[in-house]
Amino acid sequence: MFRLSTTLYGHDQDVKTLAALNEDAIVSGSRDSTVRIWNRAGKSKDFGSSIISFKSDKFVNALAIYRHAGEVLIASAGNDNMINLTAPGAVFTDEQNEDDQYCLIGHTANVCTLDTFEGFILSGSWDSTAKVWTKQGEIVYDLKGHENSVWGAKFLGSNEFLTCGADRTIRKWQGNKQVKCFIAHEDVVRDLLLLPNGDFASCSNDSTIKIWDGVSFENKRTLTGHQSFIYSLDLLSNGDIVSCGEDRSVRIWRNYECIQVITLPCISVWKVLALENNDIVTASSDSKIRIFTRESERFAKENQILAFRKELEDSSVSESSMSSVNKDSIPGIEALQTNERKIEGETKLIKSGRSTIDIYQWSENQWVKIGQMVDGTSSNQKQFYAGSYYDYVFNIDIEDGKPPLKLPVNTVDNPYDVAETFLAKHDLPHSYLQQIVDFIMQNAEGVSLDASRSKRSGILPQMKYLTFDKADQAKLIAAFKKLNAKQPADKQILENFETLLNCEDYDAIHRVALDIIETWEADTKLLGFDILRAIIVLIKPSAELFPIIRTGLEANGLTPKIQMMTIRILINTFAAKGWGEQMMLDEDILDIIFTDYLYENLSKDAKFLPITVSTLVLDYAVLVNKFQLTKFKNRLLTIIEKLVTVPYVMQDEESAYRLLVSVGTLNYMNGIQEKTKFLAPFAQFKGERFEVIKKEISE
Repeated sequence: MFRLSTTLYGHDQDVKTLAALNEDAIVSGSRDSTVRIWNRAGKSKDFGSSIISFKSDKFVNALAIYRHAGEVLIASAGNDNMINLTAPGAVFTDEQNEDDQYCLIGHTANVCTLDTFEGFILSGSWDSTAKVWTKQGEIVYDLKGHENSVWGAKFLGSNEFLTCGADRTIRKWQGNKQVKCFIAHEDVVRDLLLLPNGDFASCSNDSTIKIWDGVSFENKRTLTGHQSFIYSLDLLSNGDIVSCGEDRSVRIWRNYECIQVITLPCISVWKVLALENNDIVTASSDSKIRIFTRESERFAKENQILAFRKELEDSSVSESSMSSVNKDSIPGIEALQTNERKIEGETKLIKSGRSTIDIYQWSENQWVKIGQMVDGTSSNQKQFYAGSYYDYVFNIDIEDGKPPLKLPVNTVDNPYDVAETFLAKHDLPHSYLQQIVDFIMQNAEGVSLDASRSKRSGILPQMKYLTFDKADQAKLIAAFKKLNAKQPADKQILENFETLLNCEDYDAIHRVALDIIETWEADTKLLGFDILRAIIVLIKPSAELFPIIRTGLEANGLTPKIQMMTIRILINTFAAKGWGEQMMLDEDILDIIFTDYLYENLSKDAKFLPITVSTLVLDYAVLVNKFQLTKFKNRLLTIIEKLVTVPYVMQDEESAYRLLVSVGTLNYMNGIQEKTKFLAPFAQFKGERFEVIKKEISE
């Protein structure tokens, strides 16, 4: 049976993911944004202090070890949407040389799973895609088909892959082609495990593990026992399956039966990893890494085992996290003395005092106390969560198909402070702020709002791209017919534009727009740019697109309206799924947009140009904040500093407001130096929406 071997301390927040360089070197990733390496101290069972190998700007949620042609790299990914490859010998410093890393950019949301095979990396993301990469960042295959987050992804070979996700499906791919798709579970599918005989296993939020035939994809067995979401699977060398999940447990399965349950004193066990020596490593919500072993020479010392058991006994489980409980029917300690058949991992609630309810679990042929149940709605008894006691620990459902998030609250806390910490921890939009505050105020008795604390805007940082995507189809058709008729016969477009719009043939509409821009008379080209603005998010990027953009921005001999419409095309490009953000990450575009010609037109009261330019800047601020691009941020601040000196820009109140929100959004990236300088141009605006944003920036 597995026993505690050692506990590793070093992370400050939940440990979300694990990988192994070998049995003596463990890699961990955490919500504290660090990737750490733990090396075994000589031949002992213990590991030395960790080395921070890499530090992200956001949570680290996935790890894998890249091995190819003698090269070994650590792949890490998380809420910054990027995959970073670093050498195992790297030690992070504030001056870490980014040239020593590979950074793969292409996902548009949290990257939650990684796998490697030969010279390739496979990733899965909340953007509903899986991608196969080279280490240089080339996307070899872009696997599109899942309707929601891709939680698990495995290589079956160099061009065959298995994925699973929040849409409850498992899918098989050959190259970019999906060759198999089926609904595998009743809830989100969280992880996949390849088995030696060619079969595979999956685990789910429906609390089951399923074994699937690797050829027919038929369900061979369903393993039950977990009492909540199952997050992770791994395999021991003897064929035993190891699982872990939201019920605080690690379970070992042999021949489809659970043979051991290890319960941990935490809220969640996020990841389980089997080492080459068949020890088990766990990553959990209490910021600790624990290693369990079957080998007596690696057992922890007796006092360490006793301390672990005491920590487990003293842990608290909220009543709200359990199935409905009738407290009057809970038996006393005598219920543990019956001769009825017990099942490994079975739990019982036992009343041990007038108001105390203990939780016992059958493990290693005996009842073991694994904690106390506390009232999730009473403020009279504290709840233990993530190493501290709270008056309340609420379950917050943010999105269907995903596990609820824990929101700890004390009655002395300021709801705005609690809500802001919660949003930052879970990388949620700031627009949720007031909803979370209202929830706390309504559900936590005794919580009061500090009157001295000003209400936050709920706007900063701006998270959503603004667009100019509305199109009046009837006006476009009428304009096309009128202007097409004015062209010389050899330049008239023969396609029925109205039919193309009605049939939503966007590739053909794209060609019509390009023909207008390239062949029509100068004073009629604007229609082509307007059509392109309306459809840019619906088409794939073409080789002709960027030259057209450059033509529109330079607008040599063309009306300034074309420059304005071209910028609106770029604004809508931010929202083009799969390619828009990647295109706009090219800093060289800034040099093409913000030219003397643009500032000259802004100084001429060109209608709609100020609001267009300020919207572009705001969308760039959203992009820069999303990808945490410090150098890009500084360039954008320089542009804002110049724009606020243009009278016609600042005379338009909405344009000024969008520039102010841009400053506020960039301020969320480790603040802005010389805030007074950036706020001064907005002093003339006294409206409430301006004052709220200015106050939030200045705090």
